[in-house]
Amino acid sequence: FTLRKIILDCGRGKSWYIISVLLLDFTGAFSEPVRVTVKGFVGESAVFPCSIPDSEIQGKIEKFNVHWRDNEDKLVCDIIASNRTCTDQDPKYKFRVETFPDEYKKGNFSIKLSSLQKTDARKYICHITGPSQNHTITELHVEDRPGGRGNHGRLNGELLSIVYFLVIFFLAGILIFMFVAVTFCVARMVFRY
Repeated sequence: FTLRKIILDCGRGKSWYIISVLLLDFTGAFSEPVRVTVKGFVGESAVFPCSIPDSEIQGKIEKFNVHWRDNEDKLVCDIIASNRTCTDQDPKYKFRVETFPDEYKKGNFSIKLSSLQKTDARKYICHITGPSQNHTITELHVEDRPGGRGNHGRLNGELLSIVYFLVIFFLAGILIFMFVAVTFCVARMVFRY
């Protein structure tokens, strides 16, 4: 099919609609979103990627807006004309979202969510609007750190410290005992003769 045939087949009033749909499709407005899976651990941080090619942003940074939302449509963070604005941010994301302003001019609008909790496991949507557009869906999985007490694996570190302390204490005790025993034996020999 040619564009002319599509326009003629759709009738007089619908031709502009078809052209608009084709133009939107051609410009990428209807393109499939980028899908990403990120794994994080309780108490740690995770980075959610969102970017466009830097060649599309050069000299036009102020024309781009970036909207980060979770799958419940709660505001995670907005970047408007290269300025982070989180004034209406959902309370559960307050003081936990970091952006990377030095990366904006390179087309990178990724965010970092810190102090992860199991309740953070969900989808996060990044929508870039402006001369170029992108739509990224990041699915976050949050798990306990393997071998740990949930958030930082501290149990292993603490347990290892305790074991090291006990081994050093035991070895020091043996050395002290041997020193005392040898000293006692030498003293007995010296005073016997």
